[in-house]
Amino acid sequence: QGSTAVLFPAGSPKIAASAEDMLHGFAAKRGNAAVAVTGYGEAASDSPDAQSAAMALALARAQAIAAVLAGSGVPASAMVLDAQAAGRGGAVRLVN
Repeated sequence: QGSTAVLFPAGSPKIAASAEDMLHGFAAKRGNAAVAVTGYGEAASDSPDAQSAAMALALARAQAIAAVLAGSGVPASAMVLDAQAAGRGGAVRLVN
């Protein structure tokens, strides 16, 4: 199964309201499958400072997605979080 994008305002770790609704629906349909959660950090360049800042944003986004999923009944043990400096927003996908 492919990834589903999770929208965030540019440069922000706060999930867009529409994305929260999508995540609630995603959680309801997951069954017993594990969920891979990825946050992306919008790295502006490959300099160490830019990469570090991007990783912090990416991790905060992954944690924000996980918090919404947990609030929708997905146990932490069923989630695998990842953070990547490059890319925008976040993503979720089911892992069988």
